[in-house]
Order: sequence, then C-alpha cells, then structure tokens
Amino acid sequence: MEKEVLEHGLNLNRRKFLSRLGIGLGSIALGSLLIPDLFEQEEEAFIAGLPHFAPKAKRIIYLFQNGAPSQLDLFDFKPKLREMQGQDLPASIRKGQRLTGMTSDQKSFPLAGSKFAFQQHGQHGMWLSELLPYTSKVVDDLCFIRTMYTEAINHDPALTFFQTGAQVGNRPSMGAWLSYGLGSGNKNLPAFCVLLSKGKGNSQGVYSKLWTNGFFRLRSSGCTI
Repeated sequence: MEKEVLEHGLNLNRRKFLSRLGIGLGSIALGSLLIPDLFEQEEEAFIAGLPHFAPKAKRIIYLFQNGAPSQLDLFDFKPKLREMQGQDLPASIRKGQRLTGMTSDQKSFPLAGSKFAFQQHGQHGMWLSELLPYTSKVVDDLCFIRTMYTEAINHDPALTFFQTGAQVGNRPSMGAWLSYGLGSGNKNLPAFCVLLSKGKGNSQGVYSKLWTNGFFRLRSSGCTI
C-alpha cells in the first residue's frame, strides 16, 4: 500500500520544502559573499566597552624573535638564584610538576644562576646584564614586563601564548586583536600582514595558528608573506 503524502494548499510537501529551503540559503550565502555589508546594520556612534575617543595609534609593528638567550641572562636579575647555585630545585617551587622530556632521566635538578654580570641603568635603575650594552643606553625608553608567567613547560604552548594570549590554538592572534581595536582603513585589503623568517633548516616553530583570526570575523583576517 502506497504511503499518502500530506500536502498544503500550496501543493508543498516536505521534500519540496527542504529543496527550496536549500536554494534560498545558498542565495543568501552567495549574496553575503558578493556584498559583505548586505545584512549589516549601521554602526552606532558609541560602542559599549570602547573608549569614547579615537585611538592615537594608526598602525602597529610587532616584532617577535623566536629563540633568544634566557631572560635570566638578559634582564631578569635573580641574585638569590646565584646564591643557591648547585643546590637542588626546592620541592616548594616544583610542586610535583613534571619537567621536560630532556630531563626525564635526571635524578637531581641543580639550580644554575646566570654567569653574566648585572648592573643598574637609567633613571629607574633597571637591571641589565653585560650582554646588553647598547640596550642599557636607551633603557628609560623601554618597557620591561617581568610579571607574566605560564604553567606550560614546553616551547609550543609558550609560543602560542605569546601570539594569542592562550596556550591552545585557534584563538585570535595579536594582529586580529589589534585590527579589532583599531579597525581597518580598507575593507578590500587584509587588516594585518605577517612576515616570516624561518632561518636555516626550517627549524622555527611558526605555523598558521599563530596568526589566525580565530573566532573573529573576516574583517580581522590577515595575510602571510
């Protein structure tokens, strides 16, 4: 016995309805691609959470050198670490945290302070090592941040944290956040560009998740050169 098909007065059954619905959604998607502002509303003069004045910065150049001497040998002076040279890492510091794979077979974890001399420079007495003789001359024009920390112990999550503010990938990158805050003067061009320099052997840990726009809209997308 054949199944009866219930239809509306418009002669529209379920199959026809789903078919026409798919065509309609496709037309909407195509229109939004051809005309990005098709379904956008006019922006309000004031947006909650943003400053009531235009930002002074028009563009930002962000330099990130992946790989460098330890901060303990550059600008993070730790005299106590020198005093405890050779002593085992205190349990109160480690707190049972696993260490890197390179030290998995070690039975002890001796402390090692910097072997370079430190001096205070500038009006604010910033501590810098002897490795930064030219930086010490302009130390009052720089900002040193020594209050950031992370629970990660490997390079990959630390690198991702530097670029996105999170240890996991697929979050908005530095460029996406800046373009979100400053806006873009041209909707036909990328909001930001990323210049890569991988060095010999292609050993630098740089990958697309470090400059993605994440959950932001396409207007915060960038390009890679």
